[in-house]
Amino acid sequence: MKKMTIDSLFNDYSKKSYVEGTLLMSKVGTPIAGNKPKDVLEPSFVPLASVTYEGANELAATTGREFKEMTIELTNGSRIIIRQVLGSYLLAVEVQRYDDKVRDDIESLTDQLSQLISKYDQ
Repeated sequence: MKKMTIDSLFNDYSKKSYVEGTLLMSKVGTPIAGNKPKDVLEPSFVPLASVTYEGANELAATTGREFKEMTIELTNGSRIIIRQVLGSYLLAVEVQRYDDKVRDDIESLTDQLSQLISKYDQ
């Protein structure tokens, strides 16, 4: 069986017809892995995603609730979904559509990333 890496996980996930791109970053705004070429990503995307997610997290905390996911709907109907992975990382996924199937696939991707990162951190 082929050893699964974060890059191979992203490459497999990006084959889904609705996926535009994926990016794993630290919560402090450092890009770690993704399936889009680096020159396609705006240099400001990673720090803005990090700050925006943390701001939304703080906002949710004031209500006494935990924050799970941020969904940003774009004018063309696609969305950017940002989720926390293991407390120290953020996953950003750009999708052409968002429904229950896509949500479940992102949940599965988050779980797989958590398992891979946990193995690397040992």
